[in-house]
Formats: sequence, C-alpha cells, structure tokens
Amino acid sequence: MLWYKKQADPEAMPDDQTIIRPAELPVNFDEDIASSKLQTLLDEIDESPVDMDDLITSLDSKRMLMQTAFPLEAGLDWQLGNSEFGVVLSSIFPARRKLQDFFADLDASEIDQRLNGLVYGSGALTERMLNFCDLVPKEQKKERRAVWDLAAEIMHFRDPLGTPLMTRWVWDDSTMTGALREFIKGNDHMHQIPLDRRPEIFEGARSWFADFLSEAGFYREMPFLIDLLQAKAYADYVKAMSSGLGMVQAEFGGNQHPLEFIVKLLGIDSNNTISSKTVEMPRTLH
Repeated sequence: MLWYKKQADPEAMPDDQTIIRPAELPVNFDEDIASSKLQTLLDEIDESPVDMDDLITSLDSKRMLMQTAFPLEAGLDWQLGNSEFGVVLSSIFPARRKLQDFFADLDASEIDQRLNGLVYGSGALTERMLNFCDLVPKEQKKERRAVWDLAAEIMHFRDPLGTPLMTRWVWDDSTMTGALREFIKGNDHMHQIPLDRRPEIFEGARSWFADFLSEAGFYREMPFLIDLLQAKAYADYVKAMSSGLGMVQAEFGGNQHPLEFIVKLLGIDSNNTISSKTVEMPRTLH
C-alpha cells in the first residue's frame, strides 16, 4: 500500500498480510533527474491538447474498467465473459499487441480459472502472478513476458493505492532495464543494478516517488502521478535507445506528439466499454 514516509514506517503499518510493505531500496534515486523528467512531462502536457486532469481522469477510468471487470468483492460464481476480457486486453498495450491471438485459442473457463486465482487467490502476489503466467508455455517467451504485464496491470489498476505497477517497463530484472533505472545517477555505467521484482521493491520505489512529488507540491491522485512520471522516464529511454526514432515510429507511429508514447504505453489511448459502462480515454494527440 502506498504510504508516505511522513505517514508511517513499514513496521508501523497495520498487521495485515495483504498490505504490500515498501522495502528499503538498495539503490538511490536522484532528485535532480526526477525533477528534470517531471518538468519535461509538465511542459509536454502544456503543449498538448489534453491537460493533467484529462490524463488523471483517463487513468481513473482505467481503474473503473478493472474494478468493473474484477469487483473488489466478487461472489463465488464470478466469471468474465469473452467480450469483457477482450476489453481488458485492449486497455493493456503489451497484451493487445501480443496476446489477443493467443487467448483466442484458449478455453474461456481456463482463462477464468487463472484470472480468479490471480485476482482473488490467497497466495502471495508474486506466486499468483507466476501461476497466471503458466497459462503460456515457457518456450513462448514473448507471450509469457506479455502475460506478466497483463497480470501486473490488472492488479495495479484494480487497486492503484494498494498495488504498485509491476510491469516490465517499470523494471525488468532479467534485462536490468526499465523506468526505475533511469532515475539512478550514472546508470549508463552500471552493469548490475540490485533491484528484483518483488512487490515490496516496486512499493519502495513508489514511496520514494510519493515523497518526491509531495515535496514538489503534488498531493492528489498520487498513484497515477507516479505512473505518468515512470512512463515519461521509460519513454525517454526508448527514444534514446532507438536509432533515429525508427523503433519508436515502428511501435507507436511517426509524427507523434511526445505524450503519444506515454498514453499508449499506459493503455489510455482508446475508448473501452465493459458491461455498458463507458470508460473515456484521452482523445488522440496530434
């Protein structure tokens, strides 16, 4: 659960095993880097046809979408129809690109069973996510990586305050890449970064960002502000690594506004509907 350091230390949190307690990070994030990325993000928003409230509203709409698909309190007969699951997939960028055909060939009852275990199971979050990933054979590496991101986004957007965003673009310990790396000073010269993908590590990072943003004067909708800042960092990384923006153009389309990458990465670039509940996303940027 997202706690500020000024609110409570992990040891002072309620004795509830479902609460994700922030771990002490083995690396230091740089406030100057975070300030620069935050200011650039705000400048890009000022130059776009959407404002910060539009982006926050769209992320909150994604929360409503996930809570409609996966109610916080579900009965024993919970199941998700094929069309509803298709809407969930369409709101998650890696999933809609790599998993639609894969899930089309699976039995709906098996998908529901795995989703039930992921969302409503009693085991540790990482174990539930790995069990969900076992839907995909290990030899299908691209799909297996994408299904981890699917599980991560379902769990985060269903409960943004309680669960950090654990997608690979936030941090991938197998490749040592992700948004978190971009906030470490001198990361270009680091061959190993001692971060793993435990929920507590992601939550420790969120606690740092929450403190940074509160010091900068931001207090409302903190989970979504952190998502946007992390997405900005990853967007900068991808653009820097691509040759002449070729990779970015191939993945996201050319002649895009700087925010286009971010809204697509966060899956808030299209309209989605579940059970006649309209969820509005930002209009396309030009």
